[in-house]
Amino acid sequence: MPSASGPPACSRPPQGPVLLGPSAVMAGGTLDTLLERGVRAAGPDRTAVITDRGELSYGQLGTRAARLARHLTEVAGIGPGDLVAVRTLRTPDVLVAVLAVLRAGACFTVVAPDAPAPEALAEARAVISHRIHSGRLAPAPGRPLILLDGDAAAIDAHTPGEGPSGAAPDARAALLFTAGTTTGEPGPVPVPHARFAAAHTAWSEVFRLRPEDRVLLTAPPDTAAFTAGWIRVLGAGATLVLTAREPYTVADTDPVTALALMDRPGGPPDGLRLLAVGGERLRLDDHITLERRLPPGTGLISLYGPAEVAGCGTWFASNQLPGPVPDPERHIFLGRPFAGAGAEVRGGRIWLTPPDGGDAVPTGDLGRREDGGPLEFLGRAADRFRAQGRTIDPYRIEAELVTHPGVREALVDRDRDRTDGGRPIAYLVAEPGREAPDEAGVRAHLAAALHPAEIPGTVVRLTALPRTGAGRLDRTALVLPAARTAPVRAAGGKGGELTRDETLRVLGAFAMGLGLLLPIVLTEALWPGSTDLTGVPQPWAGLFVGLYVAEFLAFAAGAGFLVAGRALMPRRAASPGLTTATHLAIVYLLVAWWPQDNFYRLAAKNDWERQAALVYAFNIPLMIAAGVVAVWAMAAGRSEREKD
Repeated sequence: MPSASGPPACSRPPQGPVLLGPSAVMAGGTLDTLLERGVRAAGPDRTAVITDRGELSYGQLGTRAARLARHLTEVAGIGPGDLVAVRTLRTPDVLVAVLAVLRAGACFTVVAPDAPAPEALAEARAVISHRIHSGRLAPAPGRPLILLDGDAAAIDAHTPGEGPSGAAPDARAALLFTAGTTTGEPGPVPVPHARFAAAHTAWSEVFRLRPEDRVLLTAPPDTAAFTAGWIRVLGAGATLVLTAREPYTVADTDPVTALALMDRPGGPPDGLRLLAVGGERLRLDDHITLERRLPPGTGLISLYGPAEVAGCGTWFASNQLPGPVPDPERHIFLGRPFAGAGAEVRGGRIWLTPPDGGDAVPTGDLGRREDGGPLEFLGRAADRFRAQGRTIDPYRIEAELVTHPGVREALVDRDRDRTDGGRPIAYLVAEPGREAPDEAGVRAHLAAALHPAEIPGTVVRLTALPRTGAGRLDRTALVLPAARTAPVRAAGGKGGELTRDETLRVLGAFAMGLGLLLPIVLTEALWPGSTDLTGVPQPWAGLFVGLYVAEFLAFAAGAGFLVAGRALMPRRAASPGLTTATHLAIVYLLVAWWPQDNFYRLAAKNDWERQAALVYAFNIPLMIAAGVVAVWAMAAGRSEREKD
């Protein structure tokens, strides 16, 4: 790991005059007015956005947005304050749609077309998308579906309107969503125009963007990081670059992508003057590594700010540190607040004040500030859990794990199948050329620093930790391993050791053997004559024998699955309760056929009491069991889609 043997290199962005056109103080301003100033600073012919599909000048972008805005107001009936959902991620169309919504005086929100619709979208007055998504985004009464390609002729027929919308500064400009990487449920966050305008002023003092800048933005369009990024760029009249194949002077990205950009053939592009890293919090050792790999004179800053403050919270450059920091891999610094914003620690928790003022909002993050230095991150409160009578802090364990020479990244989570929290589970990514430690290696490394209850009982080695499209670590995408305990000694204490998985296989095989033997032995005793095929001609008698064999085998499989199946099921596909219910449902679907068929063969057709009892004892429960399996399968499928 890198060490800070001296003060890290200065990461201050290059000094120079701040453009007062698009970067002027916008207290009480609106987002569309800010963007109009950016257009005037750039000029209509300057390139506004570059994508893999081509580029648009500021004039072209403005014209397309103005025509769509007229379509929204005159055809879809959109007015001030209305929410419009943009359900496409295609660029630059998503920018055209967002700018059009703002020009119409409405509020935009961007949600991936294949993502489940959040409850907040119920108030949307219109949806903007493409024809390819129209099947899953059917229009509703009073909520038209506008297709940028399918309705292109009608949209282009409008005459562009003049000027910004005139929306009030305190009106909603956007409905952003939190990342949801801890709870799995993104939360809606309304952001007013004034907050974005104030944030742009604050960002301008640090980024110092000019119209000649070309800013690479890598966050997906449905993230708060993308919204903050394009506002920074277009509000300054610069060029937004949405493909790494084009040259750029500023990179606005996440830690993993930043390192990948450094590893590209030829390294970072000539003329790179600033690297801004957001999304996931950047460890100090990674900050130092990036600084050393950047061309001389290139600034490096890391950004911190949730959706509640429009992404404008704090920023960190290594020259904010008063001196060397031992063990930089143990530290994550969030830095100092942007101009107009505020950051404070209350009871160990970080609170941020938005750049436009107002009440401080809790971030859910833990932190500290010592001796007037930069704000330091100490983990998330929601990640902590109780286990063995103690509060387990994953961040504290992770900070110790990354000091191991074989560990590049570490993430610690609770065992979500255990109601008591269980032992922590460590997910490790190895340093290049090294091997991450196993359970024994982790215990040896952590024994002197942590309480025994804090030492992970299971280690999962990964090639990379799961992240969202914006680069944030995603705990909800972790796949828990099959449960493992300490080795179980074989019978008699000799002949080696069996792991729990091996023990379950042995017990499962034994249960299957017993499950096959029981029907063979007990069928005639429990249901005399139910399998008597006397008088049944061939080949029908042979077919019925095949049925009996299938019932015996299904019963045996159900017995084996009852013993060993629960531990083999994907443990993060659904909640533990649903997974357990599915386990039992599968067992019932397998074992019920043997007793059911035998009862039915001996029941008279007009014995209504017995027939009804059999229906409610077998038929209906079988339907319910199948339904439980279907629900679990849908939950598992959704988990896989969200992970992708």
